[in-house]
Amino acid sequence: MTEESDPLSGLTGPARAERAELVAWLRTQGFSQGEIASSFSPVLLAARRALGDDGSYVSARQISESTGLDLDALIRFQRAAGLPRVDDPDAAVFLRADADATRHVQRFLEVGIDPELMLSIVRVLAQGLANASEVMQVAALAATLRPGSTEVETARGIQALARAAIPLLGPMIADMLLLQLRHSLQNAAVDVRERAAGVPIPESRMVSAAFADLVGFTTLGEELPPERLERLSNRLADLAHDVEAGEVRFIKAIGDAVMFVSTDTGALLEAVLALMAAAERDELLPRLRVGVAYGRAVSRAGDWFGSPVNTASRLTSVARPGAVLVSQAARDDVGDDERFRWSDAGMRHLRGIPGTSQLFRVRHAVRTGQE
Repeated sequence: MTEESDPLSGLTGPARAERAELVAWLRTQGFSQGEIASSFSPVLLAARRALGDDGSYVSARQISESTGLDLDALIRFQRAAGLPRVDDPDAAVFLRADADATRHVQRFLEVGIDPELMLSIVRVLAQGLANASEVMQVAALAATLRPGSTEVETARGIQALARAAIPLLGPMIADMLLLQLRHSLQNAAVDVRERAAGVPIPESRMVSAAFADLVGFTTLGEELPPERLERLSNRLADLAHDVEAGEVRFIKAIGDAVMFVSTDTGALLEAVLALMAAAERDELLPRLRVGVAYGRAVSRAGDWFGSPVNTASRLTSVARPGAVLVSQAARDDVGDDERFRWSDAGMRHLRGIPGTSQLFRVRHAVRTGQE
């Protein structure tokens, strides 16, 4: 046996004994000596097998021929899904289990989904599910790792958890996706008369965008451990999800900031003011500052782009701690809404935006019986 094919190579004492026990168990599970020796983490081999990694590989050309998807299109979808680019289409380097996912792409194309939009769907799903898989991995290890556990005990535990979780994953992801689709379609504005006349849906829409960020987060990054910073960021994201309702959509969390978009500027102001109040009641969080702007923007791959997004970001950067700073366009769109009280924040030059901008601060109006 060569050193390259010896899974015990370089190990001594208790570590060697543990690995020998693991190797013996993996052999009973059908793994070869070479597979075990070449694995980066033999402890996870059985769990990978449970997740579909049977060790068989196929080429891009074989996938293309079996699915009916054009080879060049297939390569684009593979890259969007996060698979590596391979110059030789006949090289058998893709796991057969990974190749099966391509069949779903072909079916969506067959029912009429535009290929470029399908590419965006695959890219967004891959990015989101990659993030989810990272969290799932941590959760799985936390559920199975025990102080003093041997390698084989750990491998068995992770394998058992993977087998138990697999039947739950598909229904959970499908239900979560349907939930988001229902929410999205509920708020989609499609004029029936325009559609009957064959008028294309415009690429951009008039929306309000808002950013809220934690004041002093950069300084805290020099003082607090990464785990504490992560908890602060997660806490802000949790509060942001709590105020999401109706036409107000939580778009993303970006470290110390969260982003919202809405077609109803008044509803968005209600949401960010509620977020501000919730953060002030939270003893763990620093104060927030918020920027809100209104204008034409376009949605792409789950994110939004356009002037209101850029302006809202700039407003957030110049807002005072505890303030919600609003652009002139957003102020005009709200009009005389009795829910809000306004104050003039003056003219400001915002970085990257030509000229000067008239800005306003907004608060909840004082209701009868309140101070």
